[in-house]
Amino acid sequence: MNMGRVKLWKQVEGWGFIEGEDGEDYFFNISSLRGGQRIRENSTVKFDTEETHKGTQAINVSLT
Repeated sequence: MNMGRVKLWKQVEGWGFIEGEDGEDYFFNISSLRGGQRIRENSTVKFDTEETHKGTQAINVSLT
């Protein structure tokens, strides 16, 4: 499980980026959020990663 903070969150579009503790940025979309979670920019989150054809993305994103 990785830790980071929400760097950018586009609520209307349903996507954003997490800045991981490792300094990398990870794309995520609303389908990657655990049910019922409401996030904002600068929220501290934990997440897993998954390799996709577009690169590494955050999945299973939840508030800490």
